[in-house]
Amino acid sequence: MTHALDEFDRQIIALLQKDGRRSNVEVARSLGLAEATVRKRLERLLGEGTIRIMAVADPASLGLVASIVIGIQTELGHLNDVAQRLATLPEVHYVNIVTGTYDVMVEAVLPSGEHLLSFLIDKVATIPGVKRTETSHVLQAVKRACDWAVPAAGPADHAGYAARTPSLDPVVPGAIVVS
Repeated sequence: MTHALDEFDRQIIALLQKDGRRSNVEVARSLGLAEATVRKRLERLLGEGTIRIMAVADPASLGLVASIVIGIQTELGHLNDVAQRLATLPEVHYVNIVTGTYDVMVEAVLPSGEHLLSFLIDKVATIPGVKRTETSHVLQAVKRACDWAVPAAGPADHAGYAARTPSLDPVVPGAIVVS
């Protein structure tokens, strides 16, 4: 059973996103809570799978300076197999099955742009079911997935996230509608 996040949960997560090695005592002190409270909340968040604590390597500091986004069209019967095979490649950062022009979107990190051709021909093109690729070289990463912050309130609390059903009442342009 997953619990709804409250403000203390969000603050604990935010502090750990800045420094995942921060101790429970430090988190508790920052939030004015008891260490036992932080420990129990953290155990719950980890146990429910709401958060994971891990190291995030910087590809550029490891010599992988070329970040490439690749859109891949697949034969539909091979979609899941293609995605799973791509996920095993060490150069691949993420794999998403998507809608639209492409079936799969991936980001790969390579030592240089010159390694892209070899990666596409020797690795991606050899996966059965790959029909077509389109690549984009990332010029600058403005925000990475690990920089994402938990919103102030859950999706159910945001009217903009909720699916809205259209009103059946006619609206006259310029009229004030009160519902």
